[in-house]
Amino acid sequence: MNDPDILAVANWLQARHGLYVFPVDHPGRESCGASHRGCDGQRGKHPRGRWPRVATLDPRHIRAMLADGPWNLGIACKPSQLLVVDEDQPGAFAEFAESVGHVPGATFTVGTAKGRHYYYRQDEGAPLGNGRGALAGHCIDIRGGGAGNGGYVVAPGSVHQTGVYYTPVDPTAPILPVPEWLARACSAVPQIQPPTSCHPPRHPASTFTALHGLVRFILGGIPGRDRNNRLYWAACRAAEMVAADLVDQASAEAVLVDAALKAGLHGGEPEARRTVASGMRAAASRGVRHD
Repeated sequence: MNDPDILAVANWLQARHGLYVFPVDHPGRESCGASHRGCDGQRGKHPRGRWPRVATLDPRHIRAMLADGPWNLGIACKPSQLLVVDEDQPGAFAEFAESVGHVPGATFTVGTAKGRHYYYRQDEGAPLGNGRGALAGHCIDIRGGGAGNGGYVVAPGSVHQTGVYYTPVDPTAPILPVPEWLARACSAVPQIQPPTSCHPPRHPASTFTALHGLVRFILGGIPGRDRNNRLYWAACRAAEMVAADLVDQASAEAVLVDAALKAGLHGGEPEARRTVASGMRAAASRGVRHD
């Protein structure tokens, strides 16, 4: 498949759905086109520039930013008033919806390399951000607004590093409002569950009990005072569990970041990930408890 006209896709997303877009690295570029200090090697998803600032509804601006392509396209969820359900396994979202007595509905949906993105529209000022709530542990991520900059998703018309194109299932479908059952699920206190098939089972039940305690500790923070400190302390504790081979680091990090987002940590997901990484590095380098 040839690359679609990404500028035409951007104009269509802006005109039809009012979405704020920005350039994202394209796997066909000689090197990663993102504006970061160190690339993790994952191509096709890293934003060009500070995406919360450059995301735009202005066709002239996006034309100028895409002129030296190839570029993929990103969508900023917060200004676009979106909540996007990102399933990493085909059918994961439908299975979750069925488990709570609902169906996803015929909203605008985009096929990805691993599953699908389900787009929903939030009311202006809606608080739903990137926290997964009750959807944690179901091979599902959430991208929305919430505190800080919110999240972003790779837009249709873009190409994954595997060569798979992000493709609308039905280009004529509207973006439906966030259903009440989904809003409740995203707002629920994160629950720690044994891993699904997305993560090979290896952790005893006591480990999940311990992680749940860390989640409760993070959620008990005082806004503007100690949430970041609590997250750092919890990351140190989680690092000890990783060192003892009780839980894999990726699972522990995901749980802590989800809890921080639910707690409304200032700075959103980027700040949460930095704090978790810092705490884990500190604990690993010292090899002792940080009481």
